[in-house]
Amino acid sequence: MNKQESSEIIGQVVAADIASFTAQSLELEGAPPLGSLVKTDGPIYAVVRDARTESVEGRRPVAHLSGETDLESFLDANPHLRHLLRTTFEAVVVGHGDGPALHHYLPPSTTPIFAPVRLCPQEEVARFSHSLDFLKLLLSAAANSDEVATACLRLASAAHPDRRAFLVAAGKELARLLANEPHRLTAILRRIQP
Repeated sequence: MNKQESSEIIGQVVAADIASFTAQSLELEGAPPLGSLVKTDGPIYAVVRDARTESVEGRRPVAHLSGETDLESFLDANPHLRHLLRTTFEAVVVGHGDGPALHHYLPPSTTPIFAPVRLCPQEEVARFSHSLDFLKLLLSAAANSDEVATACLRLASAAHPDRRAFLVAAGKELARLLANEPHRLTAILRRIQP
């Protein structure tokens, strides 16, 4: 692994099942945005569906107003807090790679525990989202699936040369997948309009 690849690591897997994983961010404010495409070694591709910052001890932090107006200033004034808090993010597995081939279905095994997690660069987002077959997995994920799908499509559209054409294709695929759920389809389509 070269130095540039190691700087792209944003987290490490701390829990996994076949359809999702949880990663601990390397930075307290380092969770990727909702809907971001991330990958682990293998590679296994996933879309960020949730993030949280919490106490490592499981207790809720107690607020202490001290005059700092931003988190960085507050942490600089209270450096011990960096060791008492952690940020984790959850991701829905939407595919995997096998050599040069990309598969838009679940991998044969779980994401390895402690695997590094990287944010996919725009070229890789465009390559992975060229096929919209991953949407079925994303829409069937229980937590916030509609919000996650719309965020993912908005972010992925920025990676394509013709953003509008990508979103039209995505709308057609959504119409096929959600043909029996017109209200849900309409709500999603309104949120992905260019």
